[in-house]
Amino acid sequence: MMKKKIVILLFITMFILFSYAFSYALDKFLLKDFNTVMTLAKYEQKDAIIIFSDPGCFYCKKLKAETLTDKTVQEILANNFIVGEIYPTNDKAFFEGKTYSYRELFAGFGIKGTPTIVFFTSDGEPITYVPGYVDAKNFSTILRYIATKQYLKKVDFREYSKKKNSYLGTPTILEISKESASYISIHDPMSTSTVVVPKGDKFLKYIVNGKDALKVAQEMKKLGFYNIFVVKK
Repeated sequence: MMKKKIVILLFITMFILFSYAFSYALDKFLLKDFNTVMTLAKYEQKDAIIIFSDPGCFYCKKLKAETLTDKTVQEILANNFIVGEIYPTNDKAFFEGKTYSYRELFAGFGIKGTPTIVFFTSDGEPITYVPGYVDAKNFSTILRYIATKQYLKKVDFREYSKKKNSYLGTPTILEISKESASYISIHDPMSTSTVVVPKGDKFLKYIVNGKDALKVAQEMKKLGFYNIFVVKK
């Protein structure tokens, strides 16, 4: 009887560990530099998210501790967005051809409270913003709405949110320059390089090199890897 209980407890422990195994550490995908976020969004052809935050903000901490560690939220973010968090400091940001301090960005975007989540296209054009804390379920819906460009189709968000949706992303091969590949490799903590079809995490950003890069990338796409970057020869 005791042995059976030990086996059950071991199974439960392993299940709990497995359940939380997917969650990445926040610094794996939550960047702290506005310019890096925008540059990566451009090179990776993903929308950008800037979370206007404050180190003493209770709901900012709650957003990071609960919403941004959710498995589904992280999967959607990994495949569709580059995410950053900034505080009202004197750090510099380059936006729309001009240089601003983060403090000036807060004022320029009319941030009245934190967190405020602002969405941008890969070209740096503002899409929309969400003020205040959002739980994981509702944030997943918002992310899917933005990622699938429902706003361009004039789809009503309230109607969209009533429908069941399992969208995580679309497996994509993107050809990039050596310069872009180098920047992504250095600045995106979710990136890794390979010359063969990898075994493992399908949500990482794979930079594929080598003479068979395109062939490897095509096989990866068939297997369901989402983020595949082929370095142009």
